[in-house]
Amino acid sequence: MRTVFGLIVTALLCVSCSKENPIESQETKIEAYIKSRMNSDKDLKLSKSGAVCYLSKSGDTTVNLANGDSVYFYYRAALLTDTARYFDTNERARAEGLGMNLEGRSFDPAGVIVGRNNLLEGLGRGLQMAHPNDLGEIVFNSDYGFGGKPNGIVPANAPLIYKIRIVRVTKN
Repeated sequence: MRTVFGLIVTALLCVSCSKENPIESQETKIEAYIKSRMNSDKDLKLSKSGAVCYLSKSGDTTVNLANGDSVYFYYRAALLTDTARYFDTNERARAEGLGMNLEGRSFDPAGVIVGRNNLLEGLGRGLQMAHPNDLGEIVFNSDYGFGGKPNGIVPANAPLIYKIRIVRVTKN
């Protein structure tokens, strides 16, 4: 009896050990996405801040954003696993095309103060790597997004992509 119990415990431990680490899995997917994007568009530049990646076709690289600067931008948010299906945007035409609820929604550029905002941490860190007039993609794992809890159509442990277009920066 003791041997059977030991085998069951060992089997359960092996099953739990073989479960995929969600962050490691996400990082592998993020790396594959970035490699694919960099190979398909040689003009993209990559910046990293920890686990947050920023792919961009840089605008004015002579101006770096700093804490306290105001940045205004358009965005499209997608799951890394389905980059063609956006779950949020502040671009009117795209929102209409996706059939999003438009009532009460603002289609002005989003405005935030760098370093002092209520954005997802990954989006905030990505904006700190941006420049005026950038077209960019901020890619980050779920630790910098919604974490292990689902949020609307975003499942738990989902890496995200925010495609952004910086339209204005006001230096502090």
